[in-house]
Amino acid sequence: MPRYIQKKMLISILLFTGIAFSQDIRVCVKKDGNNAIVETLDIEKYIMGVLSKEMGPLWPEEALKAQAVVSRTLAVYMINENRKNDCSYDIENSTSHQVYNETDCEKIENAVKETEGEILTYKGNIVQVFFHANCGGKTAKAEDVWGGYYPHISSVDDPYCSSSPYYSWEKSFSKDKLSRILKEASYQAKFSKIFSILPIQGISIESRDDTGRVTILKLIGKNGKIVSLTGHEFRMMVNQGRKVFFDSPDIIPSTKFNVKKDGDYFIFTGEGYGHGVGMCQWGARKMAEEGFNYREILKYYFPEMELSKIE
Repeated sequence: MPRYIQKKMLISILLFTGIAFSQDIRVCVKKDGNNAIVETLDIEKYIMGVLSKEMGPLWPEEALKAQAVVSRTLAVYMINENRKNDCSYDIENSTSHQVYNETDCEKIENAVKETEGEILTYKGNIVQVFFHANCGGKTAKAEDVWGGYYPHISSVDDPYCSSSPYYSWEKSFSKDKLSRILKEASYQAKFSKIFSILPIQGISIESRDDTGRVTILKLIGKNGKIVSLTGHEFRMMVNQGRKVFFDSPDIIPSTKFNVKKDGDYFIFTGEGYGHGVGMCQWGARKMAEEGFNYREILKYYFPEMELSKIE
């Protein structure tokens, strides 16, 4: 694979005047009803724990370094946002934010130390960044997934993740099973409109974004009633309340899929694992294996951003 990154990511040293930055991060390790169990950690030690869960010691060192910078950027962003809003913690130990666990792995510790204090910035600003397991060949635009405006994150072609075990998938749901799953989700107010059309009789994909991900689909229910959802909403409805493991038969790994009805079954075939925005972890792994360093990996997935170091 040719090394076609045009320019290296250089480090700018930034002193963030007027922006709160703490060496400690308050991690919500567990929620007990309305109460949060919070641990306060040194941020670099926290990043080590994130790497142990989000990648692991068997991953190439340059991929670990890239993940350290992305995870640290997200952590600093969450610290700033949540302390401005007087929240009781900064970040959750969950797949909604980042997964963390203590580690004493020397390889991971070295990857964090060699990138200590480094974050991604956009025009000198701390911004939200994202990562996922596998993009299925092209990363997504954040606004196509969640709406809003994210000028610092674009969509990039990714030939590197195609050999990943998470690149392609197939899931099968009986009509009754999918209807039960959607019924559970419809108890939430924002999805209550689904309840009136159950059981599901058909699914029609109406539109896709430039990467092939489903943006709008229609659920066809009893008496021909129709409800429209975004692809992201549909995936979240199916996956909610479940441990999202790639091999689980009861999840939709990504919104980059096709669907067909075969008798009483809906057959989903797709590519990728996760929302697809930002850094593709398995693409980063392959890039590291091919000799790219972490700065080149970060520049590839975040071409609009620069590498900065907090002093």
